[in-house]
Amino acid sequence: MIKGKDKNKSLDYVKAFHNDYVITIGRHPRFNWVTHTDKDYMYFLYITRTEKNFVGKNTAHVGKFNVLCHQQTFYDYHRLMLVIEPILSEYILESEKIFKICMLVQELEYQSEDPLHQEASGE
Repeated sequence: MIKGKDKNKSLDYVKAFHNDYVITIGRHPRFNWVTHTDKDYMYFLYITRTEKNFVGKNTAHVGKFNVLCHQQTFYDYHRLMLVIEPILSEYILESEKIFKICMLVQELEYQSEDPLHQEASGE
């Protein structure tokens, strides 16, 4: 699993790998045109699968392609957390791995609010 973090910024995304699936959950500041919520951040969930396929019809070259399996946008953290477990359980059968991913996603929301974390990381 990967926790994505830019230098001197808070956590932006979490990326997890399971078999051929790549699960990416990201946080982005709310766009100005989104007026139906007053939350500061929006959340995105992408699940892709890596497939090998021929690059062209007349060649034998094989390349890796990402196939989008699931994409969803959430306008607040709590809506994301209400549905993340059922969505992940369609692709991951190990409940421990789902729990680890959910705990990493929790850092997206609560890392910036924790004053002890801010002091320890120097933010």
